[in-house]
Amino acid sequence: MQPNPDPKPGRWVLPVVVLAMMGFAWLFINAAEDPTVSASDITIASPGGESTTTTLPPVTTTTVVELPADVVAYNTAIVNAGIEMAGIQEQIGQANTDWDARTVGYSQTLADLRDLDAQVKTWRTSLDAIPLPTSLTEYANFHAIMLAAATEVSETSGDIVTGLQAPDSGEARKAALALFNESVTRYGNQVNSIAEYRPGADS
Repeated sequence: MQPNPDPKPGRWVLPVVVLAMMGFAWLFINAAEDPTVSASDITIASPGGESTTTTLPPVTTTTVVELPADVVAYNTAIVNAGIEMAGIQEQIGQANTDWDARTVGYSQTLADLRDLDAQVKTWRTSLDAIPLPTSLTEYANFHAIMLAAATEVSETSGDIVTGLQAPDSGEARKAALALFNESVTRYGNQVNSIAEYRPGADS
């Protein structure tokens, strides 16, 4: 489950909304499809006594595999957390855009970014309370990787505030924002990978 960094700001906001729609649809279905293919031959007798054999097209059948309830609950929780982070990321991006355009003053921008950084820290702490599935042992590793990515998000968000206060022309702030967005993307990739995981499926 390797992350795929994308340094472009805001790139992960839309994918996480798509993830939410896909994820919740999957959670309601609570199943994975395992198609198997079979074919049947039908022999048809003609009036002259000769027979012809026709092969019917393959028939696809679906085997429904129930997922443990604790896995379903876990996936719901991490998808919700991902949506929450996408919202915070969007607000941080907007605050920086407003400051670049000088449509919002310095004092207000500083207050907004400090408040958003505090929200990121609270969000990171809330992930520790998500119950880890015990029915499938591989989720312990999945969860550890996701938490590490989330910690990076929390660590980089404060650098945006520091960058705003730096005595330069905005280079430090913009660099910090880029790193924050990259961290959010890595975190989002982990959420996607976990939500898309199907126990027993071929990798």
